[in-house]
Amino acid sequence: MNFCDAIVTATERHPHRVALEVPCAADDYQSSKTVSYTALLARASSMQHGLLAAGLMQGDRVLILSRPGIGLYALVLALLGAGLVPVLVDRAMSRARALAAIRASGVKAAVGDYDILRLWWLLKPLWRLPRFALDGEGVGVRRLQQPAITAASDFFCRSLPAEHHGLITFTSGSTGVPKGADRTHQSLIAQHQAIREHWPELDSDIDAPCFPVLVLHNLCCGIRTVLPATDLAKPGAANAPQVARQFQERKVTRLACAPAFLARLVDYALSEQLVFPSLRSVVIGGSTLPEGLAHQCQQVFPRARIRFVYGSTEAEPIADVELPQLLQDWHNGEGHLVGTPARMTEVCLVAPGRPLSTHQEVQNARVPTGAVGEILVAGSHVLAGYVDNPAANQASKIPRPDGLTWHRTGDTGYLDDDGRLWLTGRVKDTLHHNGRHRHPLALEKHLDALPGVERSAVLQDQDAHANRLLIITAGYPDTDALTAALKRLQVTEARWATVDSMPVDGRHNSKIDRERLRDLLRRNKLKPQLLALDQAKPGKVVGHV
Repeated sequence: MNFCDAIVTATERHPHRVALEVPCAADDYQSSKTVSYTALLARASSMQHGLLAAGLMQGDRVLILSRPGIGLYALVLALLGAGLVPVLVDRAMSRARALAAIRASGVKAAVGDYDILRLWWLLKPLWRLPRFALDGEGVGVRRLQQPAITAASDFFCRSLPAEHHGLITFTSGSTGVPKGADRTHQSLIAQHQAIREHWPELDSDIDAPCFPVLVLHNLCCGIRTVLPATDLAKPGAANAPQVARQFQERKVTRLACAPAFLARLVDYALSEQLVFPSLRSVVIGGSTLPEGLAHQCQQVFPRARIRFVYGSTEAEPIADVELPQLLQDWHNGEGHLVGTPARMTEVCLVAPGRPLSTHQEVQNARVPTGAVGEILVAGSHVLAGYVDNPAANQASKIPRPDGLTWHRTGDTGYLDDDGRLWLTGRVKDTLHHNGRHRHPLALEKHLDALPGVERSAVLQDQDAHANRLLIITAGYPDTDALTAALKRLQVTEARWATVDSMPVDGRHNSKIDRERLRDLLRRNKLKPQLLALDQAKPGKVVGHV
């Protein structure tokens, strides 16, 4: 098998259709370049000749250092088709973690843009590697040979074993050795099929995805992809006027994005009284969705089917919920409703943090319906492991007798009586208060509803005995209202601090960066004050808060 077989088939079906439209970063995304399916495969074929001429062989891993563009996607296809293994490092990573990821990747060469590669001498892991630029050459950097090829038929797909490495991605994280997600050709194909079943396309669709893996999915489907006209490495700072104009001019029909990107677009649209009638489908993922933003989406995308999708790098999709259902049940459970598990996804809730190494141990650790547990998932599209990282595999992957793998998401949640999944937090962020386990998302959902609160975070207060919680808010709620809410939530000891803006993850700019908050506290950058909660009495907590 080869993941690119589906893209070859799509090219035969739509040879002259625009495959990609990519805005140009060089002129601040004012202009864009397009490429047809035939031209994209022809360019990838030219790159294949250059890669083989450079001495690279099937199975070799190749670090890609290139900005999003037609060249980047042509290079990924060239490598996948030839049985080489593209390695991508998340641009949101810190420099130290990016260097650690490169060191751990086992790459044999680096290929990409000359203006990035020319700085190779600043990046020690690149010193030992041959370096090839797509668009230039200089000291220590050779130009990749790319003979003139115009026929897509020259592109070749090696027949590969199902478990052959396809794409290795190192995503951002805050602690430990960076993990390279091993997307084999089999798992890439399975993920494409899972997304297609879960989110079927129309042949006429024009899709604007903010998630890179969806570009490859769209190429398999044979539809047109228009990348949003902004820097997708900073979705929380998206140029909303530019994106709005682009979506209207191109008559974009599908959008997949994180809440931070969505908030920028929706805020601008409401301020300008704009709607996007061409959008028929909006998928939101990467973080939980604020209630206010959920309501606003219905105004801005009046004809769209809007869904929240829960998934991860290792398993996409896991579950989803339609926006009207999400809003209808917003107050009917604790934590955030993420919906019904996808048909191809098996979800299992187990006692959080329990050591598990076998399928039978997973079954023995299951918790009953309604009880909070750690979320495990399995399916043909769930990645079976991380590359060259036995410790990560031992911690997160559990083999099953049927050949699939249980993946420990590290999230906590519960299944309601209707079989729907609710998200309550991360295992590592579980709180301990008055002899109970408490879950941050369940608490924060109530605090976020207070007037004056833009967003809240609840952490264990490590500066005192273990029972006390630390409440951090972006925005300034009335102190009496805050203490009253905490008393209703049976919080008996807490300190409170404020931040100008809530720190968020580098990848989606949407999840709270709790490690950053802890660091601010350690460095005395936060000034928590003790809240007067002595009237609150420990008692039975309703639901899963």
